Amino acid sequence: MRSKISQFVAITTSILVFGTLGAVSSVRAFAVDLKVAQKLAQAVELNQANQYTFTDPIRTTQIVFYPQAPGPVRTDEPRGASQLTYQGPEGEFTFRGKEIRKQKSPLGLLITVTLEPNFDQGQLELTLVLPTVNLQNGQKQGFDTVAIKSRGLGFVINRAGAEQNYLTLPLKGVAESVILPL
Repeated sequence: MRSKISQFVAITTSILVFGTLGAVSSVRAFAVDLKVAQKLAQAVELNQANQYTFTDPIRTTQIVFYPQAPGPVRTDEPRGASQLTYQGPEGEFTFRGKEIRKQKSPLGLLITVTLEPNFDQGQLELTLVLPTVNLQNGQKQGFDTVAIKSRGLGFVINRAGAEQNYLTLPLKGVAESVILPL
């Protein structure tokens, strides 16, 4: 959709630039058309989810991810910091800001948090795969994805075998745009 908007702006701009060669009054039309394109782009942004809720098939795990954390605003966090809440077999946790590591990949956005920070026995990390989800007319959108729990060996010397163990957790996701507190 964004590429269509870019094409619209490029076509509109090229037509209006061509028109401005003939008359100065065409510049006013350019400003109006550019504002229409900007409003269209803002409307598309409003169709992006600001809350993602995930549950596993047997409902032992629930994860809620906010790309921009709901309020209250914290002075110790950068503007636009994310929030992830996790409820599962390991307990209930809330992660914010720097506790959440995000990385873009061909699979989608990889969101990683540390559930058990035990370096001696091996820490437990959760990586959630978040695909790009577009909402149609601001409606909720369901999708499927996975989370991967990985545990390292910790401080084990010369142990044979893989250094990481993985548990894949299939998830049902719901993306929606909700009103968040400031």
